[in-house]
Amino acid sequence: MKIIKKTINIYKNQGSAMLMKKGRRFAAYHLKRLPISKWIKVSNKELKAEYEYISNPIFQITEADIKKSINATSVPLPKNIETANWFVPNFGHIKFGGIFTIFRFIEKLSVEGVENRIVIYDNPSFDVENLKKEISENFKRLKNYKIIIFDMNNDGIDSLPKSDLAFCTFWTSAYLMLRFNKTKRKYYFIQDYEPLFYPGGSTYALAESTYRFGFRGLVNTPGLLAAVNTRHGMNGISFIPAVDESVYYPAKNKKKSNKVRIFFYARPNNPRNAFNLGILIIQSLIIKYGSKIEIVTAGAKWDEKDYGLKGHIINFGLLGSLEEVAELYRSCDIGFVYMLSKHPSYQPFEFMASGMATVTNNNEDNLWLLRDGENCLLGEPSPADMADKIGQLIDNKMLREKIARNGYKSLGYTWPQQTEMIWNDIKNN
Repeated sequence: MKIIKKTINIYKNQGSAMLMKKGRRFAAYHLKRLPISKWIKVSNKELKAEYEYISNPIFQITEADIKKSINATSVPLPKNIETANWFVPNFGHIKFGGIFTIFRFIEKLSVEGVENRIVIYDNPSFDVENLKKEISENFKRLKNYKIIIFDMNNDGIDSLPKSDLAFCTFWTSAYLMLRFNKTKRKYYFIQDYEPLFYPGGSTYALAESTYRFGFRGLVNTPGLLAAVNTRHGMNGISFIPAVDESVYYPAKNKKKSNKVRIFFYARPNNPRNAFNLGILIIQSLIIKYGSKIEIVTAGAKWDEKDYGLKGHIINFGLLGSLEEVAELYRSCDIGFVYMLSKHPSYQPFEFMASGMATVTNNNEDNLWLLRDGENCLLGEPSPADMADKIGQLIDNKMLREKIARNGYKSLGYTWPQQTEMIWNDIKNN
């Protein structure tokens, strides 16, 4: 029972990524030492933890709730939009990719005269003062806002102030917003196909259901919008992630080296980034090219000696700032990343902006950006094929420079342009 309670607490307050991370540590240490009967019991504990979480009344909705929500937002939008409620999940740092993007749009609404209420709904002990500090440091124009700590386990949804607009930003927040009917418009700020964060099962089903709630989508990338529209009939508008060119830009005078420097985005606790496949690629490249290459990794903390790579790669773990990340990118010739969901991730954009030749896995949802042989090389997920594509860039400097050059030319979108487009859509729909 103690383990179950601890697991539930991690799932609710730290999210699925941390739950998976700690679960893997537990499994690595315990499961290989247990007979199969004991192993099954551990799986049952995880199942029980999920049961405890999804039993929350917030997830118990009916078709009548969906119809009531749709009816509530059928009224005219006022000419002057004055207020917006943003349902935002607990997060550790404002510069996390998806969170940072959300705040870019909150800032845009603030500039347009909208009072933004940032509703943190899944962590009653959230550090409000730290968030205020991060906002002041990173979003100078975000002035007119309030931070509301809402306990979804105990507080009533009607306790939240009414608003002209409401935005949910993660699938769990969609269930809260469905019941929040003191608003004239509801928007689903979608940045990935979130059901794929979980195995096919109960949580997957609840996440997928949110795309049928009748909200208008504000969707990060055209490929992701096409996916939710085709599969779920969801209407909306997409935006294209821009790159901050004051941070990410090619090196003016790159230090010459006899070694080709290769970067791998290594996140062992995020399955969609296929860490294990990446490790197999690295091992293959080291065997084939040896001292001709230098491989560096960053993205999360992990121990390279667990994979026989101690002394063979440079592992930076989790870097402390975007500026450090950008500086590392500028020092590299090739960047490779896996993304197995319906969003390309920010890495290909940042690789291209930094002058790197990009290699990633073939993913039909991301072909609106990624053009094989033109601005990147695409491989099948098999480590053998991905290693072959990286090898082509190692062996052929002209190809490497062509891919890097065309990748840089593929960009050009700006955040002011994208936020203005979304704001116009909100005003006119």
